Amino acid sequence: MINNPDIHDLLTEARQVLMNLLTPELTGARKYEALMIANAMGMAIRELGQSEQTKVEEADRAASAFLEARSEPIHNVECEASLAEAIRERRLDGGDKALREVLRTLTEARLGINSPGYLKR
Repeated sequence: MINNPDIHDLLTEARQVLMNLLTPELTGARKYEALMIANAMGMAIRELGQSEQTKVEEADRAASAFLEARSEPIHNVECEASLAEAIRERRLDGGDKALREVLRTLTEARLGINSPGYLKR
């Protein structure tokens, strides 16, 4: 049977080669670019992680439920834009504890993919 690694495994291995073998040989702008690519690959790897994606989807559902409970229109599938619009137009109270909890949930879900180390600080 032929070994067919999944995309997560391929990206992980490619990122390790980039970080451990190639990047140490580079200097200046090329090293910075390689690190930037490695960072983007790390984000993609984390995004492929089902548990993190599930957190984002759950956060989106929480935000959607929050908006629906307040009779706010939802303009897209991921309702962050609708939530942002309602806040910008001051249709939602910034002191609302439920709003703050939804914003925290959305932020933590996105950070879990884009910058997981930040949450550990």
